[in-house]
Amino acid sequence: MTLAAPPQVAAPSGAAATTTTAAITTAATPAAGFCPVYRAIGVLQEKWVLHIVRALLDGEKGFNELARAVGGCNSATLTQRLEHLETLALIGKRTEDTHGKLARSVYSLTPAGRELQGVIQAIDMWAREHLHEDENRVEGSAGCGSTV
Repeated sequence: MTLAAPPQVAAPSGAAATTTTAAITTAATPAAGFCPVYRAIGVLQEKWVLHIVRALLDGEKGFNELARAVGGCNSATLTQRLEHLETLALIGKRTEDTHGKLARSVYSLTPAGRELQGVIQAIDMWAREHLHEDENRVEGSAGCGSTV
């Protein structure tokens, strides 16, 4: 199977050399036309996306609970990722009335989001076989160590 090379997305002058969500969404498709693998990688490579999905595989979570489960993601970035995942119909959001207090947002995976469990399990299996813990480096991830 041959996939066309993805187009290069240049950052605006003075901007960080990172690919933005907008650039991923609006970038021209490879010369051969739409490539679902290219598009999926564009969505899933965004920082924190797979961490969010992995955390929600355990069940629905409020914003603060989700932030703790993901670990290390600031509130603004988490909000941005959740909004983007909601527009992609990978997660759903509902608001709970808390009787006089601020409303509570609760997030859960949609059926399409739950289908990513197989992707995460494949990554887990690959990592267990090919990556080994570096004793000199500590990587923190809330919930790490549990099976997917």
